[in-house]
Amino acid sequence: MRFNSPQVLLLQTAALWCHVRAIPISHALGVSPRAAASSALFHADNSATVAFLWSSIGLAVITALFQGLVTALTSMTESSKFWTFRFRLAKIEHWWWAVVSGLLLISLVLIILSFAAGNSNESISILVLSSTTFLTIVRYMLPSWRSRHFIRNRWLAWAGPSRTAVPRSLLAYCGNKEDWRTLSRTVVIGEGKAVPSDYYGWHLFPLKGIRQDPTDILNAISSTSLSRGTLSGQVDYVYNDGDHGSKNVSLFWGATQGFQPRVSRSISAIPANLLRSQPFTNEGYAGEGFCLAMGILGRNKGLTPWQLVFKMNKNISTSLEGGSAWSPRPAKTLRSYYVKTLDTIYGGLGPDFVSAAVELSLILLDADGPAVAAWLRAGCEHQNFEINKALQGNGATDAELKAHYESSYVSMIISLNNMRDKQLGRHNHETAQAKRPDIICLGLLLKARGEREPAWWNDNIFNSYRADEKKHLDSDWYQAASTLLGLPAYPPGFENGYWNGTHQPQLAVLTGPKTQASSTPSQASATPTSTL
Repeated sequence: MRFNSPQVLLLQTAALWCHVRAIPISHALGVSPRAAASSALFHADNSATVAFLWSSIGLAVITALFQGLVTALTSMTESSKFWTFRFRLAKIEHWWWAVVSGLLLISLVLIILSFAAGNSNESISILVLSSTTFLTIVRYMLPSWRSRHFIRNRWLAWAGPSRTAVPRSLLAYCGNKEDWRTLSRTVVIGEGKAVPSDYYGWHLFPLKGIRQDPTDILNAISSTSLSRGTLSGQVDYVYNDGDHGSKNVSLFWGATQGFQPRVSRSISAIPANLLRSQPFTNEGYAGEGFCLAMGILGRNKGLTPWQLVFKMNKNISTSLEGGSAWSPRPAKTLRSYYVKTLDTIYGGLGPDFVSAAVELSLILLDADGPAVAAWLRAGCEHQNFEINKALQGNGATDAELKAHYESSYVSMIISLNNMRDKQLGRHNHETAQAKRPDIICLGLLLKARGEREPAWWNDNIFNSYRADEKKHLDSDWYQAASTLLGLPAYPPGFENGYWNGTHQPQLAVLTGPKTQASSTPSQASATPTSTL
């Protein structure tokens, strides 16, 4: 729901006009009552009657004034493309409309008291003010409270951490948080580099994060005399996707690295109707799924998104819908429309990318708002950077690192579609977690390509990763993920570390009563021999 509301402003103005016209000067000065005492429902002295009247007028004036200021601010941020500022304002829309509705309701009560005390000339004012109050409540306040989870998720989807391509020649400058602070204080970025959507806007407390975009900082380094000796020399938050011949590297940055949150610059390509607090498509369909998915896909694509693997077909889509935490997935009826629309937008990145975008959009349209928020806060839209570092540290080959990146969208979709606790993010569900199955999906893609079992496959750290993936996801996703990654049949027991499968998979924790082995994932995922 938008802040700017011409209907409310118009009715507030009409109510004020009725108030003012109905006040004789003698009454305003407290000289005589406005109407005969015989019309009063209760008796009040003249000063109390005047107090009711002017208190009502005062509240209506204050409400109209602040509503006008907020309306002007909203229009300014949207027309100027200050989307970071606009999305921040939107996060308090529901509270703002609650305050406006409360003030109007108090004003209405006061004018009714004035009328009941004998001021019968206030009948028109009561009619107009009551219409304004109930229009505000029904048309603006209630919808804004219904939309509050989406508006919060929209901020998380668009202003979360990003992956950005930076020249490999500048890799040495991609250090830790303190290095970025040093760079931001040293380099000078020209005024022409500012992007409207980056503007953070007004704030009550001093901002501690780095305001500049990391790409702008790195591009400005060549025009300074900064020595690398002033930095820590530690390269951090850079993905290794196994492509050492690329001219660019993929930098992971956001609030964790010391930067101010801001919306992705890809927002400049999004239609305005999808950026509203209640978005809709040109054809009138709900646009929440599009809005959230485009924000996520604008931040997590990586260097070669056309190589991401997501081999969707009708059987898999049916399996994903039936086994989903959000089953029966009512948004699935829009699949054809979403395919057509997103193919127009992302078709240049290949059919696999379009299929992943469609599935992500449809799931986000069905998923519970608090669960989506918990999923985004856990960073599950991104390839797991911690696992990427662990793979590098344990001798993963370039082909294995490349497969980790290329399987990342399957892992993303499974983590959202098949989370074990669909009440995630709500009270009394603190033990549940959003979790990406990066290790299992990486292994499935390697197996689909005929690769041998990696040397690190059953190291303790990767056994623990697999145990967490099994614990926080349900059991219905193994075959779907396998097919999406190009492996026709899922090897039984693969989730327990059996690279070539086993005739007796240890799935008791997922499909039957818990046993001692299944209740301790670390034991279930211990290094196997060959078969059971």
